[in-house]
Amino acid sequence: MKKIITLAATILIFSCNNSGNNTTKTSGSENSTTPETSNPGETMSSGSSGSDISVTLTGGANAGTYHVTSNETTCSEGLTGDNSFGNQYSENGKADNELSSLQLIIDDKNAAKTGASKFSISIGFGKLLNGKTYNISTQDNNSGFKQVGSGKATYTENGGIKTVVVEGKTSDGVGISATIICNKIMTANGIQ
Repeated sequence: MKKIITLAATILIFSCNNSGNNTTKTSGSENSTTPETSNPGETMSSGSSGSDISVTLTGGANAGTYHVTSNETTCSEGLTGDNSFGNQYSENGKADNELSSLQLIIDDKNAAKTGASKFSISIGFGKLLNGKTYNISTQDNNSGFKQVGSGKATYTENGGIKTVVVEGKTSDGVGISATIICNKIMTANGIQ
């Protein structure tokens, strides 16, 4: 229960101000402004922004590749447990075909250094509370999550940059490939 309350508080804090975010759909769109690449990291930088997020969905109503650059800090460590890693990106006012949310919880970031099978990710499009979502939750130690889908989350550190790559499938067969590059991290002691 403590993790759920902490996550809810984190979501509230992060979602209050996301006015500095840019979103681009890079495939399946006639109005694409960012070229699609085979390696999501090629379009991302490790500059001073809070996070760079790339999501590719295979199948489903929102199939395609999406890229978000957030000036706000979306990544966290230790807020949902001692060794946890999280990401909370949410942005209001998105159309039904636009990426509006990516929530991630990894209970053990050290286990994720070799690829953790226990994590939870939710990717949303359109309205934050009523839009289309794609979920994978393989956690088994948290009563607040229902197990759906399968996959792996891998966590790496390089200098001050922390990166998580999630690969998996939802329970209805939609493929999820997500890369989150964190230039800043929120901890209990503030932003690093």
